[in-house]
Amino acid sequence: MSSQQDRRRFERLRTSMNVILDHPSSGRYVVKATDLSEGGVFIEDPSLSSAKVGDRVSLRVNGLLASSPEVFLEVVRQTQEGVGLKFY
Repeated sequence: MSSQQDRRRFERLRTSMNVILDHPSSGRYVVKATDLSEGGVFIEDPSLSSAKVGDRVSLRVNGLLASSPEVFLEVVRQTQEGVGLKFY
């Protein structure tokens, strides 16, 4: 087991879900959530390079018939592939 897996507090669910991410300074993105847990989500999209660790964003599931609830997250990890977000 890698050290990153050892640190994880919540079980992960691999997914491929389109979501709408609102960033306060860079705008709205339709992106793909690829890793979901009770603690947060990983958003796979290299265009989120403007998001910095500590930024707060909001997220909604895209494409639901009914309005989906808005959830609030904080950027905790930045990679070339996307961003790791934790719920707050």
